[in-house]
Amino acid sequence: MVAARSYMLFDTHQEMLDEYVYQFIVQEQDVLYNGKHIFSSVYGPVLAAQGVKFVTMSVGGDHVAQILYSASEDRFWDAHKKLDILLTEEEFGDDSFILIRSAEDIARTLCSDAVGIFAKISGGRPLQGKENLNILANLRSLYRSGLRSVQLTGNGRNRLGDGVAQECSRGRLTNFGKAVVQESDRLGMVIDSSQLSDYGFFDLAELTDSPIIDSHTGARAVCDHPRTISDERIRTIARTGGVIGVSFLSAIVAGQKEHPDTDDLLRQIDHIAGVAGIDHVALGPDYCAYQTPVNRSVIRGYANRGPWFCEFDRLTPMQSEKYPGYVEGVDYGIRTSDYITGPDHHERFGEIIPVLQAHGYAQEDIAKIAGENTLRVYTEVLR
Repeated sequence: MVAARSYMLFDTHQEMLDEYVYQFIVQEQDVLYNGKHIFSSVYGPVLAAQGVKFVTMSVGGDHVAQILYSASEDRFWDAHKKLDILLTEEEFGDDSFILIRSAEDIARTLCSDAVGIFAKISGGRPLQGKENLNILANLRSLYRSGLRSVQLTGNGRNRLGDGVAQECSRGRLTNFGKAVVQESDRLGMVIDSSQLSDYGFFDLAELTDSPIIDSHTGARAVCDHPRTISDERIRTIARTGGVIGVSFLSAIVAGQKEHPDTDDLLRQIDHIAGVAGIDHVALGPDYCAYQTPVNRSVIRGYANRGPWFCEFDRLTPMQSEKYPGYVEGVDYGIRTSDYITGPDHHERFGEIIPVLQAHGYAQEDIAKIAGENTLRVYTEVLR
Protein backbone atom coordinates (compact mmCIF):
# COMPACT_ATOMS: atom_id res chain seq x y z
CA MET A 1 0.00 0.00 0.00
CA VAL A 2 2.97 2.37 0.41
CA ALA A 3 3.45 2.45 -3.36
CA ALA A 4 -0.24 3.20 -3.91
CA ARG A 5 -0.14 6.23 -1.62
CA SER A 6 2.51 7.90 -3.74
CA TYR A 7 -0.13 8.24 -6.46
CA MET A 8 -3.42 10.10 -6.42
CA LEU A 9 -5.99 7.30 -6.64
CA PHE A 10 -9.40 8.17 -8.12
CA ASP A 11 -12.15 5.54 -8.02
CA THR A 12 -14.45 6.48 -10.89
CA HIS A 13 -17.42 4.43 -9.64
CA GLN A 14 -18.17 3.23 -6.13
CA GLU A 15 -21.53 2.45 -4.56
CA MET A 16 -22.06 4.12 -1.21
CA LEU A 17 -21.48 1.75 1.71
CA ASP A 18 -24.72 0.34 3.05
CA GLU A 19 -23.19 0.21 6.50
CA TYR A 20 -22.51 3.96 6.36
CA VAL A 21 -26.16 4.69 5.55
CA TYR A 22 -27.27 2.32 8.31
CA GLN A 23 -24.92 3.73 10.93
CA PHE A 24 -26.01 7.29 10.15
CA ILE A 25 -29.68 6.34 10.49
CA VAL A 26 -29.23 4.68 13.89
CA GLN A 27 -26.88 7.41 15.21
CA GLU A 28 -28.49 10.48 13.66
CA GLN A 29 -29.29 12.07 17.02
CA ASP A 30 -25.64 11.80 18.02
CA VAL A 31 -24.66 13.54 14.79
CA LEU A 32 -27.13 16.37 15.35
CA TYR A 33 -26.64 16.92 19.06
CA ASN A 34 -23.44 15.26 20.27
CA GLY A 35 -20.84 15.97 17.59
CA LYS A 36 -20.67 12.41 16.28
CA HIS A 37 -19.07 12.00 12.83
CA ILE A 38 -20.11 8.80 11.07
CA PHE A 39 -18.19 9.28 7.83
CA SER A 40 -14.82 9.67 9.49
CA SER A 41 -15.39 6.61 11.69
CA VAL A 42 -17.15 4.25 9.25
CA TYR A 43 -16.39 5.26 5.66
CA GLY A 44 -13.17 7.22 5.98
CA PRO A 45 -11.09 4.23 7.13
CA VAL A 46 -12.31 2.18 4.15
CA LEU A 47 -11.18 4.85 1.70
CA ALA A 48 -7.93 5.40 3.60
CA ALA A 49 -7.13 1.69 3.33
CA GLN A 50 -7.41 2.03 -0.45
CA GLY A 51 -5.29 5.16 -0.59
CA VAL A 52 -8.16 6.88 -2.41
CA LYS A 53 -8.07 10.68 -2.72
CA PHE A 54 -11.13 11.12 -4.94
CA VAL A 55 -14.17 8.93 -5.49
CA THR A 56 -17.22 9.19 -7.70
CA MET A 57 -19.82 7.90 -5.29
CA SER A 58 -23.16 6.58 -6.47
CA VAL A 59 -25.88 8.00 -4.23
CA GLY A 60 -28.71 6.30 -6.10
CA GLY A 61 -29.83 5.27 -9.54
CA ASP A 62 -31.97 2.82 -11.43
CA HIS A 63 -31.61 -0.05 -8.98
CA VAL A 64 -29.27 -1.91 -6.69
CA ALA A 65 -28.80 -5.64 -6.40
CA GLN A 66 -29.88 -5.58 -2.75
CA ILE A 67 -32.57 -3.56 -1.04
CA LEU A 68 -31.42 -2.98 2.50
CA TYR A 69 -30.94 0.52 3.95
CA SER A 70 -29.90 2.12 0.69
CA ALA A 71 -32.77 1.55 -1.68
CA SER A 72 -36.52 1.73 -2.15
CA GLU A 73 -38.91 1.91 -5.08
CA ASP A 74 -38.75 5.73 -4.88
CA ARG A 75 -35.41 6.34 -6.50
CA PHE A 76 -35.61 10.14 -6.18
CA TRP A 77 -36.12 9.76 -2.43
CA ASP A 78 -33.16 7.39 -2.20
CA ALA A 79 -30.80 9.85 -3.88
CA HIS A 80 -32.01 12.74 -1.74
CA LYS A 81 -31.64 10.64 1.41
CA LYS A 82 -28.02 9.80 0.68
CA LEU A 83 -27.14 13.35 -0.33
CA ASP A 84 -28.81 14.59 2.85
CA ILE A 85 -26.59 12.27 4.91
CA LEU A 86 -23.44 13.69 3.29
CA LEU A 87 -24.69 17.26 3.59
CA THR A 88 -25.65 16.79 7.24
CA GLU A 89 -22.25 15.31 8.08
CA GLU A 90 -20.61 18.22 6.27
CA GLU A 91 -22.77 20.82 8.03
CA PHE A 92 -22.01 19.34 11.44
CA GLY A 93 -18.28 19.49 11.01
CA ASP A 94 -16.98 16.21 9.58
CA ASP A 95 -13.97 17.51 7.68
CA SER A 96 -12.70 14.08 6.61
CA PHE A 97 -14.40 14.56 3.22
CA ILE A 98 -15.38 17.35 0.86
CA LEU A 99 -18.55 17.02 -1.22
CA ILE A 100 -17.23 18.56 -4.42
CA ARG A 101 -19.45 21.04 -6.23
CA SER A 102 -16.90 23.08 -8.21
CA ALA A 103 -13.37 23.17 -9.57
CA GLU A 104 -12.48 25.31 -6.55
CA ASP A 105 -13.54 22.43 -4.29
CA ILE A 106 -11.22 20.14 -6.23
CA ALA A 107 -8.31 22.49 -5.60
CA ARG A 108 -9.29 22.74 -1.92
CA THR A 109 -9.33 18.95 -1.62
CA LEU A 110 -5.86 18.65 -3.15
CA CYS A 111 -4.55 21.01 -0.48
CA SER A 112 -6.15 19.09 2.39
CA ASP A 113 -6.18 15.67 4.01
CA ALA A 114 -9.84 15.20 3.08
CA VAL A 115 -11.25 12.75 0.53
CA GLY A 116 -13.05 14.41 -2.37
CA ILE A 117 -16.49 13.00 -3.20
CA PHE A 118 -18.20 13.53 -6.54
CA ALA A 119 -21.83 12.48 -6.08
CA LYS A 120 -23.55 10.80 -9.01
CA ILE A 121 -26.64 8.78 -9.84
CA SER A 122 -26.23 5.42 -11.61
CA GLY A 123 -29.20 5.61 -13.93
CA GLY A 124 -31.83 8.28 -14.56
CA ARG A 125 -34.84 6.90 -12.67
CA PRO A 126 -34.35 9.38 -9.80
CA LEU A 127 -34.94 12.11 -12.39
CA GLN A 128 -38.36 10.76 -13.34
CA GLY A 129 -41.31 12.57 -11.82
CA LYS A 130 -44.98 11.87 -12.30
CA GLU A 131 -45.75 8.98 -14.62
CA ASN A 132 -47.22 11.25 -17.27
CA LEU A 133 -44.86 14.21 -16.90
CA ASN A 134 -41.15 14.57 -17.65
CA ILE A 135 -39.62 17.79 -16.34
CA LEU A 136 -36.13 18.74 -15.19
CA ALA A 137 -37.06 19.74 -11.63
CA ASN A 138 -35.60 16.57 -10.07
CA LEU A 139 -32.29 17.06 -11.88
CA ARG A 140 -31.96 20.65 -10.72
CA SER A 141 -33.02 19.77 -7.19
CA LEU A 142 -30.38 17.04 -6.93
CA TYR A 143 -27.80 19.39 -8.46
CA ARG A 144 -28.52 21.96 -5.75
CA SER A 145 -27.98 19.19 -3.19
CA GLY A 146 -24.52 18.44 -4.57
CA LEU A 147 -25.05 15.96 -7.42
CA ARG A 148 -22.38 16.46 -10.08
CA SER A 149 -22.59 13.41 -12.36
CA VAL A 150 -25.42 11.67 -14.18
CA GLN A 151 -25.23 8.13 -15.51
CA LEU A 152 -28.15 8.03 -17.92
CA THR A 153 -29.25 4.39 -17.55
CA GLY A 154 -28.60 1.18 -15.72
CA ASN A 155 -28.82 -2.11 -17.57
CA GLY A 156 -32.53 -1.73 -18.23
CA ARG A 157 -34.88 0.89 -19.63
CA ASN A 158 -35.92 4.18 -18.11
CA ARG A 159 -37.51 7.36 -19.45
CA LEU A 160 -34.17 8.69 -20.65
CA GLY A 161 -33.23 5.75 -22.85
CA ASP A 162 -32.31 2.08 -23.00
CA GLY A 163 -29.54 0.29 -21.18
CA VAL A 164 -27.44 -2.55 -22.54
CA ALA A 165 -30.00 -5.23 -21.62
CA GLN A 166 -32.43 -3.59 -24.08
CA GLU A 167 -29.99 -3.40 -26.99
CA CYS A 168 -32.32 -5.51 -29.16
CA SER A 169 -34.87 -2.68 -29.20
CA ARG A 170 -32.36 -0.32 -30.86
CA GLY A 171 -33.74 2.40 -28.63
CA ARG A 172 -32.09 5.79 -28.79
CA LEU A 173 -32.24 8.57 -26.23
CA THR A 174 -35.76 9.79 -25.61
CA ASN A 175 -36.68 13.45 -25.82
CA PHE A 176 -36.47 13.55 -22.03
CA GLY A 177 -33.06 11.89 -22.14
CA LYS A 178 -31.83 14.53 -24.57
CA ALA A 179 -33.22 17.28 -22.35
CA VAL A 180 -31.37 15.80 -19.35
CA VAL A 181 -28.12 15.79 -21.34
CA GLN A 182 -28.57 19.41 -22.41
CA GLU A 183 -29.46 20.59 -18.90
CA SER A 184 -26.56 18.62 -17.40
CA ASP A 185 -24.23 20.37 -19.83
CA ARG A 186 -25.69 23.76 -18.90
CA LEU A 187 -25.35 23.13 -15.17
CA GLY A 188 -21.86 21.68 -15.46
CA MET A 189 -22.35 17.99 -14.66
CA VAL A 190 -20.27 15.05 -15.87
CA ILE A 191 -22.27 12.70 -18.09
CA ASP A 192 -21.58 9.00 -17.62
CA SER A 193 -22.38 6.62 -20.48
CA SER A 194 -21.90 3.41 -18.48
CA GLN A 195 -24.49 0.72 -19.21
CA LEU A 196 -26.10 2.84 -21.95
CA SER A 197 -27.00 1.01 -25.17
CA ASP A 198 -24.88 1.70 -28.23
CA TYR A 199 -27.78 3.46 -29.93
CA GLY A 200 -28.23 5.82 -27.01
CA PHE A 201 -24.49 6.33 -26.67
CA PHE A 202 -24.02 7.63 -30.19
CA ASP A 203 -27.02 9.93 -29.69
CA LEU A 204 -25.23 11.27 -26.62
CA ALA A 205 -21.95 11.74 -28.47
CA GLU A 206 -23.68 13.86 -31.11
CA LEU A 207 -25.56 15.90 -28.52
CA THR A 208 -22.91 16.91 -25.97
CA ASP A 209 -19.81 19.04 -26.34
CA SER A 210 -18.51 17.92 -22.94
CA PRO A 211 -16.12 15.05 -22.20
CA ILE A 212 -17.94 11.74 -21.68
CA ILE A 213 -17.03 9.29 -18.94
CA ASP A 214 -17.74 5.58 -19.04
CA SER A 215 -16.97 4.98 -15.40
CA HIS A 216 -17.01 1.17 -15.06
CA THR A 217 -16.70 -0.97 -18.16
CA GLY A 218 -14.31 -3.02 -20.28
CA ALA A 219 -13.31 -3.59 -23.89
CA ARG A 220 -15.58 -5.84 -25.95
CA ALA A 221 -12.60 -6.87 -28.08
CA VAL A 222 -11.10 -8.47 -24.95
CA CYS A 223 -14.31 -9.82 -23.40
CA ASP A 224 -17.62 -9.99 -25.25
CA HIS A 225 -20.14 -9.16 -22.52
CA PRO A 226 -23.22 -6.88 -22.62
CA ARG A 227 -21.49 -4.44 -20.27
CA THR A 228 -18.29 -4.04 -22.34
CA ILE A 229 -17.96 -1.50 -25.15
CA SER A 230 -16.69 -1.55 -28.72
CA ASP A 231 -13.44 0.00 -29.95
CA GLU A 232 -15.52 2.54 -31.89
CA ARG A 233 -17.19 3.61 -28.67
CA ILE A 234 -13.82 3.76 -26.88
CA ARG A 235 -12.40 5.99 -29.63
CA THR A 236 -15.48 8.23 -29.53
CA ILE A 237 -15.09 8.79 -25.78
CA ALA A 238 -11.43 9.63 -26.32
CA ARG A 239 -12.35 12.17 -29.01
CA THR A 240 -14.60 13.98 -26.53
CA GLY A 241 -11.66 14.20 -24.14
CA GLY A 242 -13.29 11.76 -21.76
CA VAL A 243 -12.11 8.64 -19.94
CA ILE A 244 -12.94 4.93 -19.75
CA GLY A 245 -12.92 3.50 -16.22
CA VAL A 246 -11.92 -0.17 -16.24
CA SER A 247 -14.15 -2.36 -14.09
CA PHE A 248 -12.77 -5.06 -11.81
CA LEU A 249 -15.94 -7.19 -12.05
CA SER A 250 -14.99 -10.70 -13.12
CA ALA A 251 -17.71 -11.00 -15.77
CA ILE A 252 -16.66 -7.75 -17.44
CA VAL A 253 -12.94 -8.47 -17.25
CA ALA A 254 -12.97 -12.07 -18.48
CA GLY A 255 -16.51 -13.37 -19.05
CA GLN A 256 -17.13 -16.90 -17.79
CA LYS A 257 -13.62 -17.47 -16.47
CA GLU A 258 -14.11 -18.62 -12.89
CA HIS A 259 -11.23 -16.78 -11.25
CA PRO A 260 -9.93 -13.88 -13.38
CA ASP A 261 -6.87 -12.14 -12.00
CA THR A 262 -4.82 -9.01 -12.52
CA ASP A 263 -3.29 -10.43 -15.73
CA ASP A 264 -6.80 -10.46 -17.20
CA LEU A 265 -7.36 -6.91 -15.96
CA LEU A 266 -4.09 -5.78 -17.53
CA ARG A 267 -5.27 -7.11 -20.90
CA GLN A 268 -8.25 -4.79 -20.59
CA ILE A 269 -6.13 -1.80 -19.59
CA ASP A 270 -3.56 -2.45 -22.33
CA HIS A 271 -6.24 -2.72 -25.00
CA ILE A 272 -8.09 0.43 -24.00
CA ALA A 273 -4.81 2.36 -23.74
CA GLY A 274 -3.88 1.11 -27.22
CA VAL A 275 -7.20 2.19 -28.73
CA ALA A 276 -7.89 5.42 -26.85
CA GLY A 277 -4.44 6.52 -25.70
CA ILE A 278 -3.10 6.58 -22.18
CA ASP A 279 -4.77 9.94 -21.46
CA HIS A 280 -8.19 8.29 -21.55
CA VAL A 281 -7.77 5.28 -19.24
CA ALA A 282 -9.03 5.24 -15.65
CA LEU A 283 -9.98 2.80 -12.89
CA GLY A 284 -13.62 2.09 -12.02
CA PRO A 285 -13.64 -1.13 -9.98
CA ASP A 286 -17.40 -0.92 -9.29
CA TYR A 287 -17.07 -2.08 -5.70
CA CYS A 288 -20.62 -2.67 -4.51
CA ALA A 289 -20.56 -2.61 -0.73
CA TYR A 290 -24.09 -3.84 -0.15
CA GLN A 291 -24.79 -5.60 3.10
CA THR A 292 -25.51 -9.05 1.68
CA PRO A 293 -26.80 -12.04 3.65
CA VAL A 294 -24.08 -14.66 3.97
CA ASN A 295 -26.77 -17.24 4.73
CA ARG A 296 -28.66 -17.34 1.43
CA SER A 297 -31.50 -19.37 2.98
CA VAL A 298 -32.52 -16.30 5.00
CA ILE A 299 -33.55 -13.78 2.38
CA ARG A 300 -37.26 -12.98 2.48
CA GLY A 301 -37.94 -10.11 4.84
CA TYR A 302 -34.31 -9.59 5.79
CA ALA A 303 -34.34 -5.90 4.91
CA ASN A 304 -36.20 -4.99 8.10
CA ARG A 305 -34.20 -7.16 10.49
CA GLY A 306 -30.85 -5.40 10.62
CA PRO A 307 -27.49 -6.23 9.05
CA TRP A 308 -26.46 -8.81 11.64
CA PHE A 309 -29.68 -10.86 11.69
CA CYS A 310 -28.38 -13.43 9.24
CA GLU A 311 -24.67 -12.64 9.21
CA PHE A 312 -24.39 -9.86 6.68
CA ASP A 313 -21.18 -8.64 5.13
CA ARG A 314 -20.14 -6.67 2.06
CA LEU A 315 -17.76 -9.26 0.63
CA THR A 316 -20.36 -11.94 -0.18
CA PRO A 317 -21.30 -11.88 -3.91
CA MET A 318 -23.97 -9.30 -4.54
CA GLN A 319 -26.48 -11.28 -6.64
CA SER A 320 -28.57 -12.61 -3.78
CA GLU A 321 -32.18 -11.84 -4.71
CA LYS A 322 -34.64 -13.17 -7.29
CA TYR A 323 -32.50 -14.47 -10.18
CA PRO A 324 -29.05 -15.59 -9.04
CA GLY A 325 -26.28 -14.21 -11.21
CA TYR A 326 -28.42 -11.60 -12.95
CA VAL A 327 -28.74 -7.84 -12.44
CA GLU A 328 -31.62 -6.31 -14.37
CA GLY A 329 -31.35 -8.63 -17.34
CA VAL A 330 -27.56 -8.98 -17.55
CA ASP A 331 -25.85 -12.21 -16.46
CA TYR A 332 -22.78 -11.78 -14.25
CA GLY A 333 -22.52 -15.42 -13.26
CA ILE A 334 -22.77 -17.16 -9.90
CA ARG A 335 -19.35 -16.86 -8.31
CA THR A 336 -17.57 -17.13 -5.02
CA SER A 337 -16.45 -13.53 -5.60
CA ASP A 338 -17.79 -10.90 -7.98
CA TYR A 339 -14.32 -9.45 -8.55
CA ILE A 340 -10.94 -10.45 -9.90
CA THR A 341 -8.52 -12.07 -7.48
CA GLY A 342 -6.20 -9.55 -5.88
CA PRO A 343 -7.80 -6.10 -5.53
CA ASP A 344 -11.21 -7.68 -5.00
CA HIS A 345 -12.77 -5.30 -2.48
CA HIS A 346 -12.58 -1.74 -1.16
CA GLU A 347 -9.62 -2.15 1.15
CA ARG A 348 -7.44 -3.71 -1.58
CA PHE A 349 -7.97 -1.24 -4.45
CA GLY A 350 -4.50 0.27 -3.97
CA GLU A 351 -2.90 -3.06 -4.89
CA ILE A 352 -3.46 -2.17 -8.54
CA ILE A 353 -0.54 0.28 -8.41
CA PRO A 354 2.27 -2.28 -7.90
CA VAL A 355 0.53 -4.44 -10.54
CA LEU A 356 0.82 -1.60 -13.07
CA GLN A 357 4.43 -0.99 -12.01
CA ALA A 358 5.39 -4.63 -12.43
CA HIS A 359 3.70 -4.65 -15.85
CA GLY A 360 6.08 -1.93 -17.02
CA TYR A 361 3.91 1.16 -17.17
CA ALA A 362 5.91 4.36 -16.78
CA GLN A 363 5.44 6.37 -13.62
CA GLU A 364 3.72 9.24 -15.42
CA ASP A 365 1.33 6.84 -17.16
CA ILE A 366 0.43 5.14 -13.89
CA ALA A 367 -0.33 8.56 -12.42
CA LYS A 368 -2.68 9.26 -15.33
CA ILE A 369 -4.48 5.92 -15.03
CA ALA A 370 -4.65 6.12 -11.24
CA GLY A 371 -6.42 9.47 -11.15
CA GLU A 372 -5.04 12.36 -13.16
CA ASN A 373 -7.08 11.59 -16.28
CA THR A 374 -10.40 11.52 -14.45
CA LEU A 375 -9.60 14.56 -12.35
CA ARG A 376 -8.83 16.49 -15.54
CA VAL A 377 -12.32 15.75 -16.87
CA TYR A 378 -14.12 16.71 -13.66
CA THR A 379 -12.08 19.90 -13.35
CA GLU A 380 -12.94 20.90 -16.91
CA VAL A 381 -16.66 20.21 -16.59
CA LEU A 382 -17.12 21.66 -13.10
CA ARG A 383 -15.25 24.81 -14.04
